[in-house]
Amino acid sequence: MLKGNSSKEPAWMLPVVIIIALTLMTLEPLSAQETTSRPRLGLALSGGGAKGLAHLGVIKAMEEAGLKPDYITGVSMGSIVGGMYAMGYTPDSIASMFREYDWGPAMSDRISENKIIFLEKKHFHNSLIALPITRNAIHIPSGLISGQQIESGLNHYFWPAAGITDFSRLPIPFLCLATDVVTTKKVIFRNGCLPDAIRASISIPSIFSPVRTDTAVLVDGGVVRNYAVTELREMGADIVIGSYVSFKGYTEKDLESAYGILKQIGFLTSLADYEEQKRQTDIMIEPDLAGFNTMSFNEVDSLMAKGYREALKFKDKFRKLADSLDSFGPREPVLPLPDVKYYRFDSIRVTGNKLITEEQIIGVLDVAPGENADRELLEERIELLYGKNWFEKVKYRIIPTGNKMILEIDCIERPKAMLYGSAHYDPWLSAGAVVSISVRDLLTTGSVINLDSYIGQYYRFRLSAIQFVDKSQKFGVEASLFTDNTRLPLIALKTETGPMLSQNLVTSLSLSKRLSLNHLMTLSTSLENQHLIPDFVASSHITRLSYDYLRFMYTYQANTLNQKHFPDQGITYGVSLSSSKLLRGAVRISSRRFAYGPDDQDSPFSFNRTYMTRAWFNTFVSPSEKVTLSMGGDFLFSTGTDSITKGSDFWLLGGTEPLTDHSITAIGFHPNQVLVRNTGGVRFSTDIEIATDLHLILEGNIFALTEPDRKDGFTIMGGYGIGAGYMTVAGPLKIGIMHGFYDRQLLYRNIKGYISMGFSF
Repeated sequence: MLKGNSSKEPAWMLPVVIIIALTLMTLEPLSAQETTSRPRLGLALSGGGAKGLAHLGVIKAMEEAGLKPDYITGVSMGSIVGGMYAMGYTPDSIASMFREYDWGPAMSDRISENKIIFLEKKHFHNSLIALPITRNAIHIPSGLISGQQIESGLNHYFWPAAGITDFSRLPIPFLCLATDVVTTKKVIFRNGCLPDAIRASISIPSIFSPVRTDTAVLVDGGVVRNYAVTELREMGADIVIGSYVSFKGYTEKDLESAYGILKQIGFLTSLADYEEQKRQTDIMIEPDLAGFNTMSFNEVDSLMAKGYREALKFKDKFRKLADSLDSFGPREPVLPLPDVKYYRFDSIRVTGNKLITEEQIIGVLDVAPGENADRELLEERIELLYGKNWFEKVKYRIIPTGNKMILEIDCIERPKAMLYGSAHYDPWLSAGAVVSISVRDLLTTGSVINLDSYIGQYYRFRLSAIQFVDKSQKFGVEASLFTDNTRLPLIALKTETGPMLSQNLVTSLSLSKRLSLNHLMTLSTSLENQHLIPDFVASSHITRLSYDYLRFMYTYQANTLNQKHFPDQGITYGVSLSSSKLLRGAVRISSRRFAYGPDDQDSPFSFNRTYMTRAWFNTFVSPSEKVTLSMGGDFLFSTGTDSITKGSDFWLLGGTEPLTDHSITAIGFHPNQVLVRNTGGVRFSTDIEIATDLHLILEGNIFALTEPDRKDGFTIMGGYGIGAGYMTVAGPLKIGIMHGFYDRQLLYRNIKGYISMGFSF
């Protein structure tokens, strides 16, 4: 037998061998543990409108139990909450954002009045309908809300993710769903522009206009799948927690009404899919949200609390799951996206424009490549573009391409022609329809033609053509023609006082300079033809008075109000200086007409040049959420007169709203009830919003004035009133009573009622 080396092992070797063996035995389980991947946790958030805010409570309860998802899917409202959470926002910070967000404008496409370029203010927030006109046809919008404000809000809150186009690169990988109504199939957004993807996911049919691409028309993902678990599994989720806050279908008893049947039919596809997605869910949380609806956006805390309380019922399961996951080692920390202060763009491009040139858009945008542009600046410039009334929607995208950044301005243009319409009633203008047509670039690039009309017993028409002469559209030349037929309540004619019919034709040419968004300076000249027709039988038997004036005027005005109707912030102020000259006057007595010029010695008219200076201001502040205090003033100084009637050279005081271009409001008096040469006065009011859009208004004013026919200095008049206002769909409704005092005219002292309804001319 062959023998090897038979020397005896040293005595110390055995303990060493034992130690090594024990070490290897210890390492073996660790090695196996390292080769076993940590199960991935997915979170699915359903749609449900405002009820989706309950998701925040569910997420908060998960975090308290030590659970952080590895993947998130969202549909509709779930895409907003899920996208924000995927970026690294906490549930509390998301809730705070929803509390501060003003959902009123967002759900109506309204922008603050002070964000609208001055010359366009009259067409914003002043009509019941705004319809595009193309090829001689009027088109009905595809949704009640275009989404301008919603998209602006999404861009604001998702700003830190502006440079990310792959949603798997978010702190928590994310996707959301929309529906293509062309193919009737779901669309999965895994990449692209995050705010765009979420906007498509929340496009409730007929409420929000759809998102259109070159190949698809996208609406709310909930149309076909309102709860995305299948996609969560495909992302890699091994365990799924779901939060569902949407419609779950009616029982047979609930289907006794036509509404119930129609709603059930509308959700058939998503309801059937919901059952399948639910089967794939490991922990399903469905808060009881009775008493809330899809528009309960003001109930952030209550909805969040509902979700939190429901999720706490699963706290034991949450903790066991957290312990189980922790046994595989700690989860990688989720670091929120850094707050990018600004971007520097290498280039700027415009998409979607066909009628408006890229040069015009970039000129108004006023951002050049290589400049630093922060979030506030871009939002301000986008609002300025939208306030030009060029676009149905306009927004920005930040697109990274390699090491470069591109600023893309994406727009959906309004047609060159727009039709605006509404109705109005007050006792002085009677009932009428307010119809406006606006046409851009008809004459030349940068031109705007407007036709505004009040069609009723007392009509008004204004035709104007504006030509902007610079890229940023700060300088404009305007030619206009205005005519109206207005009832003036009380005008003195020789020894008698009574109502008159005023017929005017004004041709004007003006040069305007927009000093800033809300500040405008204008130089103008006008030729004014006025006819006054007495509605009473005068002792003089005068049946018509005619005047031809040449007027020059300088005006500076500012308007920073946040709302056109029932404002609660901002100020309006201005000053105008004018000089006018009577060129010709005529009197009709019975059937005979007598015309006079400056050289006629027997003229009953004065042909002295008239000078007028007027200044005004109105300021609004809100010491609390429901109370608005306002104070204003009007000041007028004039020289010159004619000797028959003062209705043309002088201003008219009275009414809750100005009736003509020469009217000053004064509570306690009918419109144009008091004729003034010089006046100065202050007005004040308190507006209490006693319910949503319902206002209780207390107001008053006091004026010092001189009348044209009197030489005894200033007298005092004043008035006060109480009324109610309500912002209806058809425009503001104002109703109330008022009382005035003026010693010279006892008939002014009676209590008067007033009412107005709808948008005005």
